[in-house]
Amino acid sequence: MKEHRNVSSLVALGALATLPIAFACGGGNSQPANTAGTASVGMGQPPPPGYPGAPPPGYPGAQPGGYPPPGQPGYPPPGGQPGGYPPPGQPQPGQPGTAPAPSGSQAPPGPLAPTDPNSLQGILQGIQNAFQGTVVPGGGAAPGDLTDAGLKAYALRIAPGMQPEGDEMKQSLTEGQHAVMMVTLQAGKCYSVVGFSVPGAVQDLDLNLLAPPLYMTLAGQDLTHNNTPTIGASPNPMCPVLAIPLQYKLDVFARKGSGAVAVQLYSKSK
Repeated sequence: MKEHRNVSSLVALGALATLPIAFACGGGNSQPANTAGTASVGMGQPPPPGYPGAPPPGYPGAQPGGYPPPGQPGYPPPGGQPGGYPPPGQPQPGQPGTAPAPSGSQAPPGPLAPTDPNSLQGILQGIQNAFQGTVVPGGGAAPGDLTDAGLKAYALRIAPGMQPEGDEMKQSLTEGQHAVMMVTLQAGKCYSVVGFSVPGAVQDLDLNLLAPPLYMTLAGQDLTHNNTPTIGASPNPMCPVLAIPLQYKLDVFARKGSGAVAVQLYSKSK
C-alpha cells in the first residue's frame, strides 16, 4: 500500500514538471497582439512628418528615400539638385517664374509740362527731315534785330525773374519746316522755353520738347497756335527732379507762315 502511494506521488510530480514545457511550447500558431506606441509604414507610402525621408511642408508627398525637411542633414542646397525639390519660395517645376528685369535699360523721365500725346506721331515724322538750327550766344543778337528784341520783351512777361541760359536759336523757317536744338536741364533749377516770330512772319510757331534717351517721348509742348510759343510759362515752369543733368531735344516747327524765329531757354534757381 505504501509503495502504491509513492508511485502515485512520483506520477503527480512528473505531470507538474511537464506543465511549464507545455505552456512554453503552446500557442506557437497564435498572432501576438499589437503593442501600443508602435507603427509601421507601408511600401510606397510617404512617411509621416518628422520621419526621415518625409517631404518638406507644402511639397507633394515624397517617395521612399526622399529628402528630409529643411534644416536637417541631406536637405538639398538652394537651387535644388537633379530630381529634388527646389527650396521653398522658388517656382515649382513646370510653373512660370518671374523673369529678371533687364539691366542697362533707362526709362525716359516724366513730362515736365502739358503735352498732347496725339501729336507725337506727326512730330516724330516731321523731325526726320529736321535740320540743326543756327544758334548764337544768348543776348548776342545784333542791334535793331526785331525778332530778338521781341523775344526778350516777351520773356520779361512770360518768364519773370529768369535769365537766358545757353545759346539762342536764330533761324529762318519756311512753312512746314522743322529745326532742332539741344538744351540741358538739371535739378535745382526751373526753366521756361520761349519762342518768338514777328507778326506777319511765322503765324503759328510750335515748340516740342523730347525726352532722352531716344527722344521719342514728349516732355513738354506748346499748345497754342500763335507766333509766341512757350513751354513752362509762369507760374508753371519746368522744374526737373533728377539729380543728373539731361539733354533734351527741342523741336521748333513753323506750322503756318514763314520768316525769322528766335528761341531761348530761360532759367532760375529754385
